[in-house]
Amino acid sequence: MENRIISGNPRLEILRREVEEAVLSRFRFHGWSAEIIREIDHGDLIEIAASKGTIKTQFAVLYSSSGISTPEYIQLSQRVDHIFFRSRPYMLQSFARDVTIPVEPLGDFLPFLIDLNKRVVPDRSPRVMPRNNVTVRRLTAENPLDAVITRLQQFTSVNLAAKLVERRSATEDISISSATIEKKATGIAYSMRNALDYFVPTSSDKLNRRVLSLYYGAIAFAQAEMLASPSGPIDLDEVEAMTKRGHGLYTMAVPNGGFSELYVGVLASGFLAEWMKFLGHDTFDYPKKKPRSPRDLYKMATDMVCTLRDLFGSMPEIEDLFTEVFGGPYRWLSVVYDQKTNLRTPALNATAKKPGSTYGLFVDRSGQIPVKSLMSAGWPLAEIRPANDYKGTGVAFRARVDHVGFDIWWKVLPTHSSPFGKGPTILMPTVGNLRDYRTIATVTLYALSIMVRYMPSVWRRIEGGDEDQYLALVTAALGIWERLLPQEFLESIAGETVYAAQPGSW
Repeated sequence: MENRIISGNPRLEILRREVEEAVLSRFRFHGWSAEIIREIDHGDLIEIAASKGTIKTQFAVLYSSSGISTPEYIQLSQRVDHIFFRSRPYMLQSFARDVTIPVEPLGDFLPFLIDLNKRVVPDRSPRVMPRNNVTVRRLTAENPLDAVITRLQQFTSVNLAAKLVERRSATEDISISSATIEKKATGIAYSMRNALDYFVPTSSDKLNRRVLSLYYGAIAFAQAEMLASPSGPIDLDEVEAMTKRGHGLYTMAVPNGGFSELYVGVLASGFLAEWMKFLGHDTFDYPKKKPRSPRDLYKMATDMVCTLRDLFGSMPEIEDLFTEVFGGPYRWLSVVYDQKTNLRTPALNATAKKPGSTYGLFVDRSGQIPVKSLMSAGWPLAEIRPANDYKGTGVAFRARVDHVGFDIWWKVLPTHSSPFGKGPTILMPTVGNLRDYRTIATVTLYALSIMVRYMPSVWRRIEGGDEDQYLALVTAALGIWERLLPQEFLESIAGETVYAAQPGSW
């Protein structure tokens, strides 16, 4: 350090302590080298140099915005890139009137540091902004599922379905004709009746019947979802044409493989591919034909095929059973705001300046997800590194979430929440780059339905044979999907965020 002042100046002593706590420690926490290079007793200021890789910066921190004169401000601006002041601004426009570099309160240090970090690792904000629901619908009932089903039943009415399409077209600013609204409404009402006929279970239903009903119910819900969108298919004939080309999925069992080794793959034609296109997914790399043998299967791109185990690994609600039955890494992470990294100090003079990036903790409760999986997941994350100070179950990764264009970082992450107590989670991309909970659940139900219909010897082993350890897993998953999928589809069909809870609950 150059020009260190050793004096009895109490202001400089206070400033030095604050610089160490609020500036230098934060730089080091983010992997920068930083040190004080100059202290000036007259004016009560400290100059700091920081570097990381090839990126370097030099800036100053003043005790007071009025602590130095205008000529001294100009001289200082020729040595540094940025000037901060500790206390509240006093006549700042007068004292720093001829300064061309930023002069800001120290409470805005975090946005400055984030901008520096983006010079090291560029911004990864989404190029296409995800659409978020504007309206929130809150449902309260002793049985929340009953409330959800009732709201879905309203769309079995052609008149109410037409009002839904009209409302969504106005909200999304898409103009459609009255004839198109009528066609869409007719298709929604039919698909909704079909879905609810399949989806409302009875206590006497056998396990295999529940599997088939939930799968075909989910497909009918997905058809209603596409028809309800002003930019989606026009009528039921257009949607049904998608199903005539098949499910868009296939399964393949390998020699000596059991339940967990059943492979599931996507295809470029059929209903699933059309649904994914509607949801904005790129299906260009989806294979045009399914493999004919295990040898062909192993040649498929790894992101175009997965096992039944991988699909169940995307279900946070069955974490305990998944661990008991399968073990190994999960395919989901909990998402937590990183209070330590985002702390803005001192807060007394912070402005409303928003940095465009927020740091989050991504918690892997299995402790086995490799960091490279986060890097390749397609999320707007940067600076991904292990959070060695995390004290909870499993391991955590700290990452910068870039969200330029959005005030809230949450809106650029495809988070999943449910009433089953896991908190917000984010699902790893699975087969065909699927990452929406309802699409992954639907593909899992497809695989189970194939097993139920065409692999009776395997299904028999699950219901009471040497693979009966999977029975509790499947039963629990079906119970959760019977509760969650109607609400997920209500959100996508109505274009609303839906909260369903019992009276008196949060």
